[in-house]
Amino acid sequence: MASGHNIATVGIIAAMHKPEAVRWAGLFAQRLAELGVAVNLAEALAPHCSGKYTFGDRALLAESDLIMVLGGDGTLLSMARCAGPAGTPLLGLDVGSFGFLARHSPEAALNNLEEVISGDLCIDERLMLQATVQHADGSITAEDSALNEVVISSSDGRRVVSLQTWVDGETIGTYCADGLMVATPTGSTGYNLSAGGPIIDPRMSCMVLTAICPHTLCNRPLLLPDSVEVRINVPPDGKRPAQILATVDGQESYVVCPDCTVVITKATHRARLVRLRPESYFTNLVDKLMPGLAE
Repeated sequence: MASGHNIATVGIIAAMHKPEAVRWAGLFAQRLAELGVAVNLAEALAPHCSGKYTFGDRALLAESDLIMVLGGDGTLLSMARCAGPAGTPLLGLDVGSFGFLARHSPEAALNNLEEVISGDLCIDERLMLQATVQHADGSITAEDSALNEVVISSSDGRRVVSLQTWVDGETIGTYCADGLMVATPTGSTGYNLSAGGPIIDPRMSCMVLTAICPHTLCNRPLLLPDSVEVRINVPPDGKRPAQILATVDGQESYVVCPDCTVVITKATHRARLVRLRPESYFTNLVDKLMPGLAE
């Protein structure tokens, strides 16, 4: 999908534990200001960037026409949960060690900055999930969205828990495992892949249900259409060794009380990821995860 409108305001967020990311944030802010673009910077960058910029939280950044994310995939995931509902495109710039989602180099973006702010962007729209933790009476205790996955597990993540699962009201069964995740096609190359789940082309509209270290010799991930509702809880007579948490994108966790159910559906919004060049998803996949296939 292409975006054709000019970029008047750019938000910038950086992984603050990476000095190089902070340095690049300052360089981009300065150059954008020189080009007449208004700049919104994450509050944490205030001590490091001097100029006529606006500083604020993620909600302010989401009001921009474009957000530059300097860091790695984790920084991009954290910003996607705020930018997704606002429909703001995200340009992930890799100042990390892996960079599968944030795969572009800061140098390439800086060299092509005038082209970027012209609005001539290639945007990939990615499915996001909505996770809701609700009591038996229907009252909601927590809601959040995820670009990669939602994981239900014990708080220490090391002990087996019983997780009863329904898909569109039909009982699938009770998993006895370290946890259970519902992942998007984008998240299929993350935790889902490490747990033995399939790699899914992000253009597909689906979700995958994957058990984490299941206590069985026979278990396979389930590929589901994105129209379904997945419900997960611990049955009254099931294993509950510790506090149960629902964790989104490995970053934000919410307590799942004994009478609570985690409801996972397709979110009403999507993440919009910017590509600077017409690079194939499979080129990136082979380069980062399957180098043995490269010619």
